[in-house]
Amino acid sequence: MFKQAKAVMSAAIVFAILSGCSSQGTTQTNTGADAVKPPEKQDPVTLKFYTMTPIDDFEKYINQFVKKKFPYVTLQVVENKKGSEIQDLIATNDTPDIIWQGLTNMGGPLADYDVPMDLTALAKKHGFDFNKYDAKMLDSIKSYSPKGEILYLPYNVLVFALHYNKDIFDKFGVAYPKDNMTWEEVIELGKRISRKDGDTQYIGLLPPTGLNRVQSQLSLSYVDSTGQKALLATEGWKRMFETMKSINDYPNAPQMKSFGDVRNNFLSNRTVAMMPEILQLQNYDMAAAEKAGLKWDIVTFPEFKDKPGVGVGVFSDGFVIPKGSKHADLSFQIMAYLSADPDVQMEATKNGRITALKDNAKILEHAFENNPAAKGKNLKAVFTQKYPDPILSSPYNSTGLGVAGPKLLDYMNGKSDVNTLLKEAEEEFNKKIAELKSKK
Repeated sequence: MFKQAKAVMSAAIVFAILSGCSSQGTTQTNTGADAVKPPEKQDPVTLKFYTMTPIDDFEKYINQFVKKKFPYVTLQVVENKKGSEIQDLIATNDTPDIIWQGLTNMGGPLADYDVPMDLTALAKKHGFDFNKYDAKMLDSIKSYSPKGEILYLPYNVLVFALHYNKDIFDKFGVAYPKDNMTWEEVIELGKRISRKDGDTQYIGLLPPTGLNRVQSQLSLSYVDSTGQKALLATEGWKRMFETMKSINDYPNAPQMKSFGDVRNNFLSNRTVAMMPEILQLQNYDMAAAEKAGLKWDIVTFPEFKDKPGVGVGVFSDGFVIPKGSKHADLSFQIMAYLSADPDVQMEATKNGRITALKDNAKILEHAFENNPAAKGKNLKAVFTQKYPDPILSSPYNSTGLGVAGPKLLDYMNGKSDVNTLLKEAEEEFNKKIAELKSKK
């Protein structure tokens, strides 16, 4: 039944592509933001804007700008939920026009159902220059396509930093962390603070909420060069596992229940001194946290000795046009405008969705300007870190992440040695790859 359904979906996609993308027009040469110039008169049109990844304020970041630039366009938001998952829409030939998605999630259902359209031809037609983005950003986008296609346009990037609680450092008379510290230095600093004081257990440092932060920093791929075989039992993965375990390697260290406990223990319980994670100004009400008593600041995300100045890989939210979109040209114009227009990107950056544009110095001066919790924080430093090389593309990367995460947690809690766990992870991942292949 599943194979029959996939066949129907594939047929629907092909039919939609033939009917929806027939007009290519002539090539334009304008590569600036003004390249996005829709005709002055247009009949009203409704485009389906599908949110694979939730967006916290659709009106603020998307709709208000589209209304101004494309007044004849109505964006109808369709949420990713039971009954309206992407495979449901494809099966019923109800393909959305624009998909809002996180870049690191491109290896999930969108890859499974071969949804994203290569944007290269549309960019050429509408005079859009991809070089307005950082070269490593483009490499990362291309890494999600086995053919190196550009399947995605970024709206914003996520910034990573090492957050620290000033009160905990002050309590124990320990100097605050500094910019460009290595993982070894930060881990040792954390151990100086990890102690029990009365009934309260203070923890100097906890790992990020997901292993893909550090895995991407080390450019560790889940698969080999074929994209079809697991590649976890390697020296690189061993190094990453051992680095993360050393965070929790001190006398009387509590067992780690999950990586998801990190934010709550830092932000609410305020028992963790340092947290390397997405800059919380982007996804948490830090003004409210400050009112509740949190005194904090940031320095650069911890670095590896042999990778100075290199931070976390590209994490981004942005746009995809699915194969079969009936309004591919208009969808691309809207996406290009939102992604590259300086005024749109300035406002987004002020509100915390940091621009992905390469020439961003003037825009970054206004980063988080509308967030009172950003005042006085060490923001400039976190924008100085470079992107690492991207990992290899594979539709199974998200599955690999799901396999490796629990094994890392087991290792940090001392349940087995690193070589055994990585071998188990590789075997388990290969079995899952085989299962996924059999369903296609």
